[in-house]
Amino acid sequence: MKKKIILLALCVPIVASKYPMPKPNYTIKLPQIIVESITEDQLIKALINVESSNNDNAYRSGEDAAGCLQIRRTMVRDVNRILKRQKSHIRFNFEDRWDRQKSIEMFNIYCNHYNLVTPEEKARCWNGGPRGLQKLSTKRYWEKVKKQLAVQN
Repeated sequence: MKKKIILLALCVPIVASKYPMPKPNYTIKLPQIIVESITEDQLIKALINVESSNNDNAYRSGEDAAGCLQIRRTMVRDVNRILKRQKSHIRFNFEDRWDRQKSIEMFNIYCNHYNLVTPEEKARCWNGGPRGLQKLSTKRYWEKVKKQLAVQN
């Protein structure tokens, strides 16, 4: 039995290389996105759609991510740390994640603190943290956001 499995495991890549999957005869054309022309509001709307399908009550229990921008508790703590360093008296609590306006405020505080300027920087670091630009997974996330931006336009 083991010999059959090993033989099968060796044969599959050989057969796959000789008979590749045919490419589909169709392509999906999305409008071109000019990244420089994306407004802050358009980006936030796209992020909200990607994160929560525009649902302020969205909750992902596995990550404890809540609200329209799927904010985790660690993000609230990070934003409060930033505000404390700035000597601001404003603080957010975990319940604020459910409030759309407060979620957007936290997003803006986070992006400003980390000097995120372009829509890609903002989206990728929102998804992957301050080092999000270095992560492959955030490239895929940025592609989702760009598709959402194309749908909006």
